[in-house]
Amino acid sequence: MAKPPILLIDDDEAITATLTAFLTSRGYPVETANEGEEGLSLARTGRFPIVLSDIYIDRVSGLEILRAARAGNPEAAVILMTAHGSVRTTVEAESGGAFDYLAKPFEMSALLEVVERAERARSAPAAVIPEGLEEYGEMVGASPAMVEVYKRIARTSRCDETVLITGETGVGKELVARAIHRNSARAERPFVAIDSGAVAGTLWESEVFGSVRGAFTGADRDRPGMVEAARGGTLFFDEVGEVPVECQAKLLRLLQEKEYRPVGAAGPRKADVRIIAATNRPIDLMLKEQKIREDLFYRLNVLRIDVPPLRERRSDIALLARRFLAGQERIWLTPEALRFLERHNWPGNVRQLENTLRRLIVLSPPGPVSRLDIERALAPAAGEAEEPTELDERERQQILRVLEQTAGNKSRAAELLGIQRRTLYKKLARMGIEGF
Repeated sequence: MAKPPILLIDDDEAITATLTAFLTSRGYPVETANEGEEGLSLARTGRFPIVLSDIYIDRVSGLEILRAARAGNPEAAVILMTAHGSVRTTVEAESGGAFDYLAKPFEMSALLEVVERAERARSAPAAVIPEGLEEYGEMVGASPAMVEVYKRIARTSRCDETVLITGETGVGKELVARAIHRNSARAERPFVAIDSGAVAGTLWESEVFGSVRGAFTGADRDRPGMVEAARGGTLFFDEVGEVPVECQAKLLRLLQEKEYRPVGAAGPRKADVRIIAATNRPIDLMLKEQKIREDLFYRLNVLRIDVPPLRERRSDIALLARRFLAGQERIWLTPEALRFLERHNWPGNVRQLENTLRRLIVLSPPGPVSRLDIERALAPAAGEAEEPTELDERERQQILRVLEQTAGNKSRAAELLGIQRRTLYKKLARMGIEGF
């Protein structure tokens, strides 16, 4: 396949000569311009899928070149170069749709990597992500497990009983609680969420139930708590197992008697709230460790919704990816990348998937997202792990390619790699390779 033509703009003739020689040796047709106005005229023609321009060219800036090239060809990949980079020019280049930004001096290998990535972006297919059920507001999923969750939401929305939502961190327990509220008779009244673990034990009672003037030093007026703030609506206790043990009896009274006593108040007050609670910890473990009173658990566990982890509803991953990538055109998933998303175990569940894709939207250059891009986005932050050597990276890529060829068959992959299967498993664990 013929290489795409490149427009190269720089007022330093030595640089254009050097870069032209290098790029043509790699098979790219190159047309050069050493003056800004000439560069603008050529960029406006739209004939060049890839434009490589310096930021400062006599009286014309590379940002003007960028706008001209994008106007002539909205699909053009414009790569800007400068020896005088600044936050302002980088931000303007990003917001203007620049494909990438190179700081001079740069290695020829770095230039070639960016140019080849721009070339791949022109032809890399986007993964076919199906349309799917999107119900109860922000909740997404069409798998049998999620349809069961939807049915339970619908049924619990019709009554006013207490609901306990269980599931791992990141599965969307608060979304379930909000969906119940939104579809209930209390929908027009407030939904108030309490992060039970974030309120210190000494403050929990006054935060939740409120306090009256003079109840303690500094209490110069009555302060309504969250029960009052949610009057007529829904009060959601997230991570209810973190409610201080000394306060659990008061929460039990709120559930049983529908009344509460603000700190310092002479008597109880009637509450008009529906209680929904959630926990990410196994109930039997909390009871065994006495993190939650047994009578409180049974009062919370009137109606229960178990939200499945993402690894148990992999067919929803493509639908979730479609939701999180919607409304932007900078990046798209290749079929290989989507397959990796669907095979990954996602210990942080939907929240981890969303954060990973949002990180890619912000930090990735425009174009296709590969499997390797996702692996990098999932990798520990700098300083958390040693930087792999070039040899390690080559070995990793070879293992990934062989696993792809064998459709994840590790015995066959080990045979092709010429190593024992147990050695392959050790390498996969050390390199953090999952999904096969």
